[in-house]
Amino acid sequence: MKALTRTFPDDGAEDARTFAQAVQARLADDILSGRLAPGARLRLQSLCETYEVSMSPLREALAGLAGRRLVAQEGQRGFRVAAATLEDLRDVTETRIHIETLALRLSIEQGGDEWEAGILAAHHRLERRQRHNELLIDELWERLHRGYHMSLISACGLPRLLEFYGTLTDNFDRYRRLAVLSAHRHPRLKAAHGAIVKAALSRDTARAIKLMTAHVRDSATQIAQLFETSGSGGRDILRN
Repeated sequence: MKALTRTFPDDGAEDARTFAQAVQARLADDILSGRLAPGARLRLQSLCETYEVSMSPLREALAGLAGRRLVAQEGQRGFRVAAATLEDLRDVTETRIHIETLALRLSIEQGGDEWEAGILAAHHRLERRQRHNELLIDELWERLHRGYHMSLISACGLPRLLEFYGTLTDNFDRYRRLAVLSAHRHPRLKAAHGAIVKAALSRDTARAIKLMTAHVRDSATQIAQLFETSGSGGRDILRN
């Protein structure tokens, strides 16, 4: 594991923040990939040794992850990886639908040629990268899939909404990854991506929103089913 340890000058506050962000990115990757299990206690000294960092950037990184709902802070008792529950999956799913369809509506109203070209390019890249069952977590596919969804809502004109959407997608994708790792297979989803693109580019707002809502809900249903069919290990992860 590559060390991130670094000594900062007295006036290196910006460098320190950048370093804490790098630590946060590594921790987030381990949480999203399931290497840090839901509900696991995050012992600060152990994390300092594992990630080869000092306590100050680690605490800053954990506070940032708590803001992204990937980590839960337990008062004076420290931090845990956020739990994975059916109730939370429903919450994440329905909130994502509201935010994503609002951003999609605004993007259809405001998007121009550049937005349309970006959607076509993102969809093309995603379609060329099909997931294979032997590769449970395909990081390239994950990035392309995120890029596809972001391209559709990128013209909404609301940076804070896009930032919040990114947090929701992190949480939603964590459930999908955990489900895939637990069941050792991918969800069987309907081929909705192309239909959503067609509706968005034809400026059929009602149809685009209907298709996106069904796509996200179907994904959530498939995630819950993967947990249920994966044996006691999956049920232990996803609890009410």
